[in-house]
Amino acid sequence: MSKKIFTVLLLAVFMLAQFSIASAVAVTGDASITAIPDFSSGTDVDLDWAATGMAAGTKNILVWGREYAAVPVAYDPADCQLIATIIGTSDASGTFTYDFTTTANLNALATGDQVEFTLSVDDQTCATADVPAIDSVMGVNYVDATGPVFFYGNPPSTALVAASLDTAACNTFEYWALARDASFVSLDIAYSGFGSWNPQVTGTFAPPAPMGPTSSLLSWTFAFPATATGPWTASISPEDMAGNVSGPGVLRNAVNVVPAELEDCATFSDIAGHEDEVYVRYLATLGLISGFADGTFGADNTLTRAEASALIEISNGYDDTMLPTSAPAGCDFTDVAASDWFSGWVWQACDDGLMNGVGGGLFDPNNLLTRGQVVTILNNVATSYFVNPALFGGFIDTPNVLLLQFPTPAYPYGGYGFRTAAWTDVSVGAFYATPVQKAYGWGIAEGTSDTTFSPDQAATRGEFAKMLYRALSREF
Repeated sequence: MSKKIFTVLLLAVFMLAQFSIASAVAVTGDASITAIPDFSSGTDVDLDWAATGMAAGTKNILVWGREYAAVPVAYDPADCQLIATIIGTSDASGTFTYDFTTTANLNALATGDQVEFTLSVDDQTCATADVPAIDSVMGVNYVDATGPVFFYGNPPSTALVAASLDTAACNTFEYWALARDASFVSLDIAYSGFGSWNPQVTGTFAPPAPMGPTSSLLSWTFAFPATATGPWTASISPEDMAGNVSGPGVLRNAVNVVPAELEDCATFSDIAGHEDEVYVRYLATLGLISGFADGTFGADNTLTRAEASALIEISNGYDDTMLPTSAPAGCDFTDVAASDWFSGWVWQACDDGLMNGVGGGLFDPNNLLTRGQVVTILNNVATSYFVNPALFGGFIDTPNVLLLQFPTPAYPYGGYGFRTAAWTDVSVGAFYATPVQKAYGWGIAEGTSDTTFSPDQAATRGEFAKMLYRALSREF
């Protein structure tokens, strides 16, 4: 062999050795996930990462994802994504958005799925990098890919024309809504919980601020100023904590402000600033409730069962000239005499199926109406409507009135509405047990605490007005 050929071969062996040594350099560096949210929407998730102890040269920080399985499966390079390429020995950190939609096995995640993540440091990119050990898990994220289910109510209205259902009877009213983010099938399915309502409003005047802190029950009170003109819209887009947005739910759809909406609602000398003011004034404008001869309403006053019979039948369109003068069949109570001021109201409420006696042939007219009895009356109104559609005709006939859903336990998702509570003071089998569940489930009534409904507590006239307003709201 000539010296020239030997030299060429020696050079070739040296170059191959250098290439082999360069491609086999051990990569030094430790990477970790420092924070990851508990839930993501199924599209992507932001994870905070850090890498330390870097050797010289080029290093790739890689994130590997896989769906949780009872028996772990190996990480797949097709589910790996490059976080960063680092040259030199510097430590590094940051936030990386892992995109589920660009992976092979994680691009069709469903609500309740669990994803496991780990990081590695390599001189190769995903396709040729060393696959992490099968038991390596640095972070876990649950998927909630479904937005909240919700319904919303507009103010009560006698209008039957669809376009006019967006308008209000006077200048101050409440839009309200109730949302549920939990599964109706099983509470074992992971869900992120309600996040925000994202209320939006457009018009020719300054929009009002959202009411109160973020909540699953929205109460959004509006007051039209005298300068309001032109088309005006209002909508909500409920969002959960994972960023899923539902809707929009259009409360008012580009309808011109009408003169009646600029007029003040009916009022009373003692109602200003009361928590139930909006409901009392609005229903009084519609002629559904009334106050006393001295100009007061007495929102904090309790009311007797006799007074309640008058209030509910006034709401039903009756006045004292339309009432029976003797007890109808099945309504002859021994403690209600024809000479009593309330006799006709009691007999009418009984005959309509809205209020019943307390047993033993008694109506108990002078005893105080309780919260449990209020929701029972509303349940009776809703149930009786299907037997006698003339009840509350101008209001319940309006499309999608909430009371039409209220009596149906199976609607919409196999429960008593959109929320439940474990009341410690509502006994199974009590006459008000089911009405309490339905009234709370549909947002018509609130508890007195997280665990109590206080069904035997005397109801106030203001509470009665609020429940009636919500029950007669138009549901969408």
